[in-house]
Amino acid sequence: MSTAEPPAPSVVEPAATATPRRVRGFEKNRLEALADGVFAVALTLLVLDIKLPEQTFTSNDELWRRLVELERHFAIYVISFVVIAMYWISHHIQFHFVRFTDRRLIWINMFYLLLISFVPFTTDLVGDHEDLVLPCEIYGLALLSISGLSFLHLDYLSRNAYLTSRALTPTVVHLIKRRILLFTLVPLTSMLIAFVNTRASLYIYLLLLLAHFFTGPVDDHIHTTPVDDAGEDE
Repeated sequence: MSTAEPPAPSVVEPAATATPRRVRGFEKNRLEALADGVFAVALTLLVLDIKLPEQTFTSNDELWRRLVELERHFAIYVISFVVIAMYWISHHIQFHFVRFTDRRLIWINMFYLLLISFVPFTTDLVGDHEDLVLPCEIYGLALLSISGLSFLHLDYLSRNAYLTSRALTPTVVHLIKRRILLFTLVPLTSMLIAFVNTRASLYIYLLLLLAHFFTGPVDDHIHTTPVDDAGEDE
């Protein structure tokens, strides 16, 4: 009589170690598209402040005199166009290092775009009130607020590395912050000069135009950043 073999002991398979999922945020494409749209509209609205009276001019001299009278409007138009373009470039540079976004970063950008869309209104104020100090102060304060949010945006990125590429090093953060702080000196100077001469305070902003066309260490870093470091890590 054969004896039954004892059942083989069950082998307990070790539980597979779950691979922790990497933290990711939202894709950045929609936020970039929204920002580009707001910047484009703000740039377009600036020209609407340059208006000729609804009349037909009977001579070239009469038309020329009227165009000369619009000199302040042409000047603030060019200055505001360059200023908004400068902030778009700054925003573009920061987003060069962004891989993902989150809810807080989106809201920082929303407030940033709110102020960008406010610039055409402040431009109109300055253009229409040549002898008043208050419009110059409002204009300067708007630009300082945009620079402040740009600084906050960069600081948030530097403290949340999962949203950025490896190329956003502490050195790059320092260089961009230094450039933001340097550009705040122009609105501050203009706001002070406005108490003495509102016309001179307007043309102080031409310094931004001159300064922004010169490349700095940040541009050199971007141009020498390997593609793998600047792009997304899969």
